[in-house]
Amino acid sequence: MVIKPAEQTPVSALYYAHLAKLAGIPNGVLNVVTGFGPTAGAAISSHMDIDGVSFTGSTKIGCEIMQAAAKSNLKVVSLELKASHPL
Repeated sequence: MVIKPAEQTPVSALYYAHLAKLAGIPNGVLNVVTGFGPTAGAAISSHMDIDGVSFTGSTKIGCEIMQAAAKSNLKVVSLELKASHPL
């Protein structure tokens, strides 16, 4: 599993990985990739060896992830999107 937290909140995901290691999860099972969405997030979305992506955030970025996933290896995508306008 690869976790790419929002660039504003990387410490929580790094601590989660630390707790997983303390719990005995083997190295390489849980990986944290920090960085910015346009570079790190885009690389994850379009990588041919990644079979699934889950994203929570804006509708605009969700659409970009869907497009990258479809153009690469048609990976499974799960989205939890914030409406861009009030309902």
